[in-house]
Amino acid sequence: MILVRIFVAVVLAAVVWCAFGYLLTRERKYLRLALRVLGVGLAGALVFFAVMFAQRL
Repeated sequence: MILVRIFVAVVLAAVVWCAFGYLLTRERKYLRLALRVLGVGLAGALVFFAVMFAQRL
């Protein structure tokens, strides 16, 4: 469970860092990177919860 918390913290830190970079430079590449990192984080969360659900069956 600690790995999940670390994963969430890293994903959130990366999204915040990219959003901050976008606000400072106004380059859309940071915004695209933030959305991509958020998407990967959500996919990882879905896989994690699918495995947890499968274990309950």
